[in-house]
Amino acid sequence: MATRFRLFVQPPFEDARACPEIVTVSSPLGSVGVGPSDDRMYVVEPVGKTMPYGVNRAPLGTPFIYLPPWTGNILAPAVPDERGNFDHYQPSMPGFEAAHLFGSVRFTLDVWERYLGQSVAWHFRDHHERLEISILPTWNNAQFGYGYLEVGSQFETDGSILPFSLDFDIVAHEVGHAIAFAVLGVPGLGKEFPEYVGFQEAFSDCVSLIAAMHFPSVINNVLDETRGNLYLANRLARFSEFSPHSQIRLANNQRTMAEFVHGWKNEHDLSEPLTGAIFDILVDIFHESLVARGLISPEVENLADVAEADPAARAPLQDAFDRAFARRTDGFREALLDARDVVGMYLAETLWALGPDFLDYGDVATAMLAVDEVETGGEFARLIDRNFRRRGIGELHAGRRINNRPRRGHSHSARTLLPRDISNFPKMSYRERVLLARSMSS
Repeated sequence: MATRFRLFVQPPFEDARACPEIVTVSSPLGSVGVGPSDDRMYVVEPVGKTMPYGVNRAPLGTPFIYLPPWTGNILAPAVPDERGNFDHYQPSMPGFEAAHLFGSVRFTLDVWERYLGQSVAWHFRDHHERLEISILPTWNNAQFGYGYLEVGSQFETDGSILPFSLDFDIVAHEVGHAIAFAVLGVPGLGKEFPEYVGFQEAFSDCVSLIAAMHFPSVINNVLDETRGNLYLANRLARFSEFSPHSQIRLANNQRTMAEFVHGWKNEHDLSEPLTGAIFDILVDIFHESLVARGLISPEVENLADVAEADPAARAPLQDAFDRAFARRTDGFREALLDARDVVGMYLAETLWALGPDFLDYGDVATAMLAVDEVETGGEFARLIDRNFRRRGIGELHAGRRINNRPRRGHSHSARTLLPRDISNFPKMSYRERVLLARSMSS
């Protein structure tokens, strides 16, 4: 028997009608304790924590790295019921955020550990046995780093506070970084290409997308909205990562590497050509599966390619999808699930094949083509190559980062910092250490 949680697929602050769904994660009943916590991770809601983990400044301005564990007081933790489940927590109850956060992390890991073929071994395991999942409501961000996954809140102009702990997309995105660091690793000193940080964001977006596609309600809603024409704006193509840039990013985008040759300002923007290429590959594999199943004709598949560039083709394309979907709804669902699993597995195998030093998007394309050759004898090579080339991936490369203020991207956090980097930070005076200790204990 496994453990149950209630998770929002669509956070309640995006859709007031959203209700949490009961999900079952792989943790055996009784293995998740108070917190929630298990042998790999634990949730805490600190009392009196004034700054997030990562790079901070001491009272006199000296930068320093602040890492877990939190040793101060915490709010009352979530407690399992008599059988070991956490689905008794409702959104209005204390402890629901903690249970939702843990459940979202575990659900995402379950999905991706199946594709990876093994459990994720934390990249910080030499210094921390477990991941600390921390809730810091006063912080306007969310971030994975060395030993922690910490989430804050979005602060609206009307005074409302939107907790990121209830946004599955944000949490799953941060788990994506944990997976990338565990498998891919951190570049050596002086060996980080710009596209490494872009890959981190693109891969993490895809982790969120594929994980969300494991909720039956997401698959049903996407197909009901689009009738299988996934290029329509829909739940699948959106990433609601409010922090740190307060915008909706689209997997279904038209960005290319030509936009970044002369420089880039934000790694989220830089990630979009790669995210878009992978989304297009997902859609094309879905279309190929529909044709193979006899659900749409090759002519409709070709019309879908035309409609990307020709608005006049979009209405007849939608009509064709509407008719086909009405005839074989279950077949469309099966085809989409198959495409999901192909892309998930290809991404996992691609990650295993990459190295962090001097990584660029061309390496990703080459590795994915190699995975396709091994898995299918090159069945999807044409469409994989076409979609990467359309974005200039492998042909054009990102220039240098353009300094911009304020700096709000993840690459300015402690995400890629390791304990080795502490020695590079300036030493604090005795007075500043005392002031810092007082501020952190108040």
